Amino acid sequence: MSNDDSSAELRGNAARQMLEEDARWAMDVVLSGRETGGDNAAYFPLLLGHHFVRIAYEGAIALRSPRPHVGIPELAALLNEQYAAITARARHATKLLDDTQKSDDDVLSELEKILEDHHNRLTGNTFRWTRWLQSDIGLFLHQDRLIGATAPTAYRLGLDITNVSTISGEDLRAVSEEWGATMAVLGVAALNTSRPTATIDLSGGFEINYRDRRVSRYFRRRFESKFPNSLKTLLLLIEGDLNTARTVLPRTTVNHEQAGFRARTITLYHSLTTLKRVLARYPDTNTEGMRGIQILLGDSPTLRLLSSEGRQVRNRCMHYEMSDPTLHLDLSLPMFGIIEAVYPGNNWDQFDRDVTSVTSRVADLLGCWKSTGR
Repeated sequence: MSNDDSSAELRGNAARQMLEEDARWAMDVVLSGRETGGDNAAYFPLLLGHHFVRIAYEGAIALRSPRPHVGIPELAALLNEQYAAITARARHATKLLDDTQKSDDDVLSELEKILEDHHNRLTGNTFRWTRWLQSDIGLFLHQDRLIGATAPTAYRLGLDITNVSTISGEDLRAVSEEWGATMAVLGVAALNTSRPTATIDLSGGFEINYRDRRVSRYFRRRFESKFPNSLKTLLLLIEGDLNTARTVLPRTTVNHEQAGFRARTITLYHSLTTLKRVLARYPDTNTEGMRGIQILLGDSPTLRLLSSEGRQVRNRCMHYEMSDPTLHLDLSLPMFGIIEAVYPGNNWDQFDRDVTSVTSRVADLLGCWKSTGR
C-alpha cells in the first residue's frame, strides 16, 4: 500500500470512529433518559436534540461517500430517507446566522413567526381581565441559568405549535424514530457491533426548573431596547445553548469526551459568529452589553477560535469526511491529532480550554445583558 493510500485509509478510519463515537453518545443519552425516567431526564434529549440531528445528517453523508475508506454502502443502504428534508432543515438551523441558505432577515422572520404562533396559541383563551396572567414562552433553568426556551427549541427542531402533533408538517414520532434508526446504523460505522447501553446517570443532583413568561414583559428588560423580539429570541437561543454546553453536556459526556468536545466547539463557534453579525447589524449601539460583547470578540482566546485555523477545527467537528491529503493524523492524540494538524502551534488541551473559558464568558455576558431602554 502506498503512503497516499495509507494516509487516506487512516483519515477514513478516523472519520468512521468519530461518527461512531457521536452516534453512540446520542444513543446513550436517549437510552439513559428512558432508564432514569422522570421529568428532568426528559429534558436532556430536548436540550441536546439539535446535536443528534447534526450527527444524523452529517453521518448519513459520510456513509454515502464514494471514497472507499469513508463510505460504507452496506450501511448507507439501511438508512431511511423519508424525512431527509426535515433533518436537513433542522441541521441547518444549528448554524444560526451562519446558514448560507438563508439571509439574516430570513432567520429573524422565521423566529418572528414562531413568536407570533406561540402568542396566538397560548394567549387569549380565557377571560379578558385575566389575560395578563397568560404566558407565551417557557424557560428551562438550571441553578438560575437559562439552558433553553420553548420558542427557540420549536424553531430549531421544526416544531409547529399550531399543530402539536407535527414537526414541520410530519408526525413527530415518525421523524424521531427515523433519527433513532439512523443513529443505530451510524453507531457501527467503525464496526463496533456491541449493543448500545445506558451508561449515563441522569438521576438526581441536577435540577432543571421550568418557568412560564410573557414575551412582551420578559423581553422588555432583556438585551437592547431597539432589538426586535425575533433577535432577542436568537440571543436567548445562544444563551441557552452555551449554558447547556457548560452544564448539561458535561453531565452526559463522562464516557463520551470527544463527542462532547465536538458538540461544545460547534455550539460556541456559531454563537460567536452570530454575535459578530449582531454587532455589525447595530454598529452605533454603544451600550454596556454591546461593549462587553465587542471586547470579548477581540480577546485572544476568542480570536484563536474564530481564526481560519479555528474554523478548520470547527469543520472537522461538524463534517466527518476528511479529503485533504496533506492532513496527517496521529492516533495517539485526542481526535487523532486533528487539532494539531490543522492548527499548528495549538493542541487539543489548549483549544479545549479556550472553548470552555469563552463559552462561560459569553453565557455570563448574555445572562447579565439588560435593556438600557425604558
